[in-house]
Amino acid sequence: MSDNGVVADGRADGRPSPGGTTVAAVRWNTVAVAGRQAFLFVSSIVLARVLGPESYGVISAATIYVTFTTLLLDQGLASALIQRPALSRWAAGAVASANIASGLLLAGLTFLVAPWVAEFFRLPELVPILRWLGLGLVVKSLAIAPRAMQARSLTFRPIAVADVLGAAVGGVAGVVAALLGAGPSAVVFQVVALDLVVAFVLVRAGRGPVPNLRVRELRQLLPFGLRVMLTNGIAYFSRNIDNILVARVLGVVALSYYGMAYRVLVIPVQMIGQTVSRVTFPVFSRLADRPELLARHLLDAVRLLAWVTVPLMGLAAAASYELVAVVLGDDWMPAAPLLAVLAVAGARETVFYVTAPLMKATGQVKLLVRYEVLATAAQVTGIVVGLRWGVLGVAVGYAAAGFVLTPVILAIHRRLGGITGRQQVRALLPPVHAAAWGAAAYLLVARAVDGRVAVLALGTLAYVCLTAGVLAVVHRADSRLALERLLRIVRRTSA
Repeated sequence: MSDNGVVADGRADGRPSPGGTTVAAVRWNTVAVAGRQAFLFVSSIVLARVLGPESYGVISAATIYVTFTTLLLDQGLASALIQRPALSRWAAGAVASANIASGLLLAGLTFLVAPWVAEFFRLPELVPILRWLGLGLVVKSLAIAPRAMQARSLTFRPIAVADVLGAAVGGVAGVVAALLGAGPSAVVFQVVALDLVVAFVLVRAGRGPVPNLRVRELRQLLPFGLRVMLTNGIAYFSRNIDNILVARVLGVVALSYYGMAYRVLVIPVQMIGQTVSRVTFPVFSRLADRPELLARHLLDAVRLLAWVTVPLMGLAAAASYELVAVVLGDDWMPAAPLLAVLAVAGARETVFYVTAPLMKATGQVKLLVRYEVLATAAQVTGIVVGLRWGVLGVAVGYAAAGFVLTPVILAIHRRLGGITGRQQVRALLPPVHAAAWGAAAYLLVARAVDGRVAVLALGTLAYVCLTAGVLAVVHRADSRLALERLLRIVRRTSA
């Protein structure tokens, strides 16, 4: 450590470098993301069945606002804590203070603007919900800096405990509140309970960081952090403009159908994409000056995401009608075609979820800003055009815009990661080809069999068998390579 308190190896606590803990990080981060999303998804399904499309639409509208205010809590400072190779001993505490101040400010602003937000969505009942959720932002702010420091050191176990336990407690609180008649306000109980548990576990695990008033520490972090916040803001707009326009133009019931189908898109993005992204960002940051290793890790990440995600989302698309009928009930059937379209979009988005971490890790934040602007323009165009055909047109426009952006992403990977477009396409082709055959098998079963449960069961079996068969026969070499990589990860994780 130098005299000014800077730790040269990038650790602000003086402990050894975490370079050998990547496998453990993947394991615990997988537990964190998968466990959290599993509890949240199950609770959302129960809430949807209990409340119905109209009431659930109020929750969807509230979620749009809460996601936006959560983005403003941090100003990108958490990413700066993770990305910088060296930190002073006071940097994390200064960030914690800034986060808490932001939480208090945003809570006050939310109280004031809640009526205007409710008027925009034409939902008067949204006002008290937003005000209570605004107060919850103060609790949420407590966990930001501790989470960043745990991620910086690749110690994801406390994050896993916090996220899984918080999602479980929050899910139970929300469902119980709904069953007791809370209506859309059940989301308040869910979100606040979740944030309380997460903040308690992370602050206790990291024993801080203790907030301080050393504002000077933020000067080195803010330039990078503000650029990250700008890109996150653009990304938020591009990923939520569809929900905003659907709620405003087509109404809250249409938002319910779209929001529930959109959750299927979000599942692989959050459970799989974020699992890889949370680890690849610090890992890519440490490999930014080692191009050969960076290229290998990037290609492995893209291949892993494709082989895990594409077959799963192909099944969700093929089985969309049966899934909606069996899981949600007949009231939700208008969401089925949306689910089919957004499942395909979710597969594409998940496979390329490592692009933003790659740009941030290599210091190309300006490029990230330009890409997010381009992505936003493409998605807004697709969504606005799709509005003419209702909520299904919005889903198709959103999905089409994503595929238009794919060549740009491949070019970014080639420029920053050193992997060619041909290498990437070769990594993606086997699971896409196999999933297409599996979907055809499912649809044939659906035409030949009666009964939703029977179609879902037999169709899923046909899908799995034919998909696995195509991978084993047509793409034997690629399948062997992918399987070896997956088994290697499993063995190292078990060890």
